Amino acid sequence: MKLIKAVIVMLILTSSTNVLAQKVKLKKGNVLVDGEQWLTYQDCGMFDGICSLYNSSEEEIIFIKLVKVPGEEARTQSNPDGNLTYNEVIFLGKDLKYEIRGRTYKGIISDLFNAKVVNEDGSLNDERIDRLIEKLGTPYSDRLNNSTIIIKESDNNSGSGVNIKIGN
Repeated sequence: MKLIKAVIVMLILTSSTNVLAQKVKLKKGNVLVDGEQWLTYQDCGMFDGICSLYNSSEEEIIFIKLVKVPGEEARTQSNPDGNLTYNEVIFLGKDLKYEIRGRTYKGIISDLFNAKVVNEDGSLNDERIDRLIEKLGTPYSDRLNNSTIIIKESDNNSGSGVNIKIGN
């Protein structure tokens, strides 16, 4: 009896998730969401390092680029060079961006559609963009820009000991 209830609950959860999920397709330069054209795109292929999204006025409004920083992550068998790899999503003309890791271009485009960052007229929705950026932020570039630099000053005093300076 418990098994039957568990199966029914799983079916309900699965079917409700499928109803809410949007099917995004990139086909012949068009971004299709549930078969309806939403935006157009350029590049966005599996091996492209960039992806440009355009509104119906053929104005580029969103730019996505793959960022790869060698040696910033732990070296593992699956990442022998220690590359930090993430996507930077830039809202053009707004000087706003967020960063996300582990998503395909289709996944990112689906997130943008669900966040409703593009208005019906093809303009960007500032409030929705701010919300998305507040939620996801720029954790990778923030981490890279906050690197600590240690500078060792040499002194002609070759004696041993500790040099402590307190105050100005």
